[in-house]
Amino acid sequence: MNALRFYFILSFLSIIIQGKGQQVPTSPINPNIKGQLSGMLTDSTTRQPVPFATVALLTATGTIITGQTTTETGHFTFTGLAIGTYGVQISYVGYQPRTLIGITISARQPKRDLGTILLRSESRQLNEVRVTTQKALIEEKPDRLVYNAGSDITNKGGTAVDVLRKAPMLTVDVSGNVQIRGSSSIKVLLNGRPSGLLARNLSEALKMIPANTIQSVEVITSPAARYDAEGAGGVINIITKKQLKGSNGSLDVTAGNYVQSLGGSYGFKHEKFGLTFSGNTNAEREKSIIETTRMSLVNGQPAGELFQRISANNIHPGWFGDLSMEYAFDTLNRVNLSVSSWGGAWPTSNTGYYRFRNSENQISQEYNQVVDQQNPFGNIEWNLGYTRTFHKPKQELSVLGQYSYTFDNSRYAIDQLSLTDQPIYRETSTNRSHNPQWTWQIDYVHPFSRNGQQVFEVGAKMVRRDVSSTYEVYTSQPENIALLPLSADRSNTFTYDQQVAAGYVSLKLSNRTHWTLQLGTRLENTIMSGQFVHTISPFRVQFNNFIPSVILSKQLTEQQSVKVTYTQRISRPMIWDLNPYVNASDPKNRMAGNPQLRPELAHVAEISYSLTTKKGTYLNLALYRRQTDNSIEDVRTVDTSGVSLTTRQNVARNERTGLNVNASGQLGQNWKLNGGGEFYYAHFSSPALQVQNSGWLWQFTLNLAYQLPRQFTVQANGIYSTGWVLLQGKNSAWYDYSLAVRKEFWDKKASLTLGVNNPFTYPFRQQNDSQASTFWAHTTNQYFTRSVKLTFSWQFGQIRASHDEPIRKITNDDARTK
Repeated sequence: MNALRFYFILSFLSIIIQGKGQQVPTSPINPNIKGQLSGMLTDSTTRQPVPFATVALLTATGTIITGQTTTETGHFTFTGLAIGTYGVQISYVGYQPRTLIGITISARQPKRDLGTILLRSESRQLNEVRVTTQKALIEEKPDRLVYNAGSDITNKGGTAVDVLRKAPMLTVDVSGNVQIRGSSSIKVLLNGRPSGLLARNLSEALKMIPANTIQSVEVITSPAARYDAEGAGGVINIITKKQLKGSNGSLDVTAGNYVQSLGGSYGFKHEKFGLTFSGNTNAEREKSIIETTRMSLVNGQPAGELFQRISANNIHPGWFGDLSMEYAFDTLNRVNLSVSSWGGAWPTSNTGYYRFRNSENQISQEYNQVVDQQNPFGNIEWNLGYTRTFHKPKQELSVLGQYSYTFDNSRYAIDQLSLTDQPIYRETSTNRSHNPQWTWQIDYVHPFSRNGQQVFEVGAKMVRRDVSSTYEVYTSQPENIALLPLSADRSNTFTYDQQVAAGYVSLKLSNRTHWTLQLGTRLENTIMSGQFVHTISPFRVQFNNFIPSVILSKQLTEQQSVKVTYTQRISRPMIWDLNPYVNASDPKNRMAGNPQLRPELAHVAEISYSLTTKKGTYLNLALYRRQTDNSIEDVRTVDTSGVSLTTRQNVARNERTGLNVNASGQLGQNWKLNGGGEFYYAHFSSPALQVQNSGWLWQFTLNLAYQLPRQFTVQANGIYSTGWVLLQGKNSAWYDYSLAVRKEFWDKKASLTLGVNNPFTYPFRQQNDSQASTFWAHTTNQYFTRSVKLTFSWQFGQIRASHDEPIRKITNDDARTK
């Protein structure tokens, strides 16, 4: 795309040079009459608009008068024309040039609309692609902000966690937990489609995706009606790098003390058929030390004190592969098939020291502990889609289907030892889970006008999930540590079914005064049911959600715009929230699901202002308000023996009001910078728990890049946050920074990137204070994140310009990510 824009700039400059000094012909009849000439450029195959094409206005003899480029919707308009005869000359890389002559502007017909002008693709080999310009790191689209990760060299050799940490409106802490404006109830898509892996454990799954493969990240805080209503915070769409026409590929190799990876891709695309494959394998190290002091309370009085120190040093291996095929029967009908698979493990083994003092301040328990915990997983997903386009631009019908299967197992073994290394307790547990899922979807887009300013959308969707979890716990007996009988009261089989049926309609209207209104509504019906083999009663819940969405925008000037949005979002509890299985891999800190959970509902409103100067400086201000009723929050209780149990409950109201600021620009010819910040007030209230917590907080990010001679580039990135507020506590401030140097060679087809993360911080410390009626606790987390990595990247093969529209696939936004 950068090469195409460079071609456009050269074409546009040539038009200006050729047209310099030329005058628009004046009318000998009535010089006061001014005419207008307009039209729209469309791809002859896909019937999609052709943006950024060069259109030159000609005299009757073929002399260039002036020129311009088409808008994002493919439109061009020449105004202030005198009566006379004109022509237009159209050019754009990858298309055959066109020239139209004999276009008359008369007193009777001063305004001429040429309608839709079809451009045919030109099969021209590009043996070499030289990237001379880069996209801005932050771009604004009508309904989202886009972070162009491909333009950020500090991402080389990293993972998707590093990429999301730099995206606007997102917060990613040291552990990799992702939030949009403080909400972890979000939906993350990969190329517009869901992933069972991302839905299960986002922070760990993101570590498997290499940053080298990510082209951009789209942040959608007020999704339109076509998106599933799931995700109170919004939607994140990770876009990976695409293959162009021809035969080409890439190879990326990273070596470092905390991350190693090997990945590549290969694509072949010619005429009607296209095939692409990409794969990656990686391993990331995670090292930490956590110290906690926690006091148990009874009627506000101390009832015991627990101190624990846990050290972890794990390597997380993972891999993924994706195979995509596409076939075009003709210019209007296409089918696509893709198969993707993920796999790996999330070991969380650790060693620890525990000491518990009773209410009389005497040591009643003191021991060391070794935990071996493994989480092997696997996922395979099939997508099949059919797309029918029409001669009318933007008119489209798509029918999509998806099947995915995920197994997600976990097991742990605990060995508690006295201070003299004598075994005193053992426990093992297994949890085998699988999740098959079917999805069907149909969407239709109907434009009422050829310029695409009036559009109607309608669609329907059905999702069926059948999940099961079989968990068993074995515990030792005091008289025989080696014997581990089954603990029947902590073992069970849980099956969970979920059906979601949805339909939506959306209408987009624009007028000549640059007002745009998009109205939409979505109706979702959800049925959830769960059964247990013994002890626990089954449940069945059915509910409907009517989700409105309103987006009103106004283009004030060519450089300024304002936008007001309102929508509602829901978050359904998933199996890992509902499953009552107690994970006691840390016996003093247990976690369990809650089968009584119900969905939460969020109201989201936003008003934003955007400015783009002629020099390319960009500024976006967004004031927002989010209110979540029946909010699902983590709730911890502690008993007198110092054992805590954390479950999720619908016990709170979560409110957040804030201001986002994002900006980008260029200082001189070689300096580029972008950054952003957020200032907000968060408030939690729970009448059921008689708890309130609130606070004013802020965070700031900054990216700097400098282009050196001899194809060297230096880039730095940093983020600082004052922490965040939780229902039962607050985290202290945290920060992260990185520096990278890249050298390009082999005609910019290969590069070496040396990156350093947090070079002056070892380790990074973060504090957490929490309290409730049954406890207060102070935790110090030490994260070892200082790292160095070296990445070799190579692009090979020949490519041709491609103007194909993106492949349509299922997007299950309703599978909430936590």
